[in-house]
Amino acid sequence: MSVTATPGRTSLVLVAPHGGRRDPVRRPWGSAPLKMNDLHTAALTQELAAATGAATLVNFDLDRNDVDLNRLTAVHDRLPEFLEQLRELVRAALDRHGRATVLTVHGWNVMQPAVDLGLGCTTDADPFRVGPHAAVSPAFALGGVAAFHRACSARGITATVGARYPARAKENLIQLFTARHRADPRPLVRELAALGARCDAMQLELSIPLRWPGAWRQRLIDACVEALPALAGEPVPPPDAMPLADDVASSARRSLEFVAGDVAGLATLDALGGRLLLFPPDGGLVLFTGERIGPCATDAVAGLCIEPGAARVRFDGPMARFADTTPFVDLEHGLGSAGLVQRAVLDLRFTPDDGTGFGSVAGEAVLDGRRLAIRGSGFAVEGTPPLVWPRMRAALRLSDGSTVSVTLGLQDGSATGFVHDATGIHAVASAEADTGPADDPLRTFTLQVTMANGHALHVRGAAMHRLPVVRGGSAPPVRLLYASLRLDGDQEPAGWCELGGL
Repeated sequence: MSVTATPGRTSLVLVAPHGGRRDPVRRPWGSAPLKMNDLHTAALTQELAAATGAATLVNFDLDRNDVDLNRLTAVHDRLPEFLEQLRELVRAALDRHGRATVLTVHGWNVMQPAVDLGLGCTTDADPFRVGPHAAVSPAFALGGVAAFHRACSARGITATVGARYPARAKENLIQLFTARHRADPRPLVRELAALGARCDAMQLELSIPLRWPGAWRQRLIDACVEALPALAGEPVPPPDAMPLADDVASSARRSLEFVAGDVAGLATLDALGGRLLLFPPDGGLVLFTGERIGPCATDAVAGLCIEPGAARVRFDGPMARFADTTPFVDLEHGLGSAGLVQRAVLDLRFTPDDGTGFGSVAGEAVLDGRRLAIRGSGFAVEGTPPLVWPRMRAALRLSDGSTVSVTLGLQDGSATGFVHDATGIHAVASAEADTGPADDPLRTFTLQVTMANGHALHVRGAAMHRLPVVRGGSAPPVRLLYASLRLDGDQEPAGWCELGGL
């Protein structure tokens, strides 16, 4: 079996069910999306055990798509040895200490330093007070859960309780430690559930910075060590009230696209979260993604803040660094080779030219101490773009100072937008686009825009940077391409283009 059990000396039992991963072979996208393995959770669990004396049950290489060890029926029917080893580790902890604490370690693919604590139940406005359906006792929720929450928060880690992953689905492994399965007809499940009556169990859904090697992983380990007495059941002072998230005033999207010589970037906030991507001069991709969890202002998500009108864009926090710009064609494969920028700092000011959204950007980015000066052109958007699909959307500044923003329906031929030239601002009446081959549609492109005054604009160019994205969950999968563009005859990039629904 490719799962290893190791005894411990404390009442803590750590389980990493999704840590396994086969060799990084790309797997084709089909009609059913693949489940991702939780990268780096196996090694992290070993480090946590070394620091806390916990027992461990770690999946090192079983693929989640072959057998999902966090799904009770799947693991019982296909790998019962996993449950047998869990039973023995829990029983040993109970024999030594009278009670046991079980933590399952999972991965959450966002870049903000965050952990969501699943207690096996829904929680209300006071998440440290739980009812009879939880996998933890009321005393442990007020003690161990609150202490771990405080220890994380003190280290800059956003900790939430059941905000995204409450672990309350019937098949979730955490449910073994609620009353739900104590009359289960399967003897092994029933035996574990009976032991669970003397356990507290919590699911740790950990973001990328907390799992990848580095300073943020160490902060998580330090938080576990600080909270260990409470996690082991020792009494602690009652928790402070958890701060509530600010109301999100609008679901409108706010973004800034910018190009500056050999640097290009995109920053976006919306009702769900925020994203920041940079194409640095030496190639590859540097990326932040975050969700609106915990205390969260309208203008900010984790370390990313975009002021109204994108007048200023700031970021301070970790980012993922990819050697190429294709991680979202196969996310698990991409993350498998990703590194971590432990601290990235960005500060950009956007000065609009007029009321069209175009303007200039000036500032800098610092990636683990390496400074990148940014001076170039930007395009700011407030609100949701037209919902035509599939589409091509481009915002370009031409060498003569003219600007064009156009959204073109790739099937219905619709076109909206404007051209701003020396004679004024003109609505787009129609547009046509010719792109390159299917595997590289922006290798070359031409865009013909006809304005309401009858004049036409013709541009030709090619992509400088490409970010292809494949979104599973549909048949066929949705394909998008984001790219910075250089027009023929120009040395500097002209702006950004999006092809959606390829």
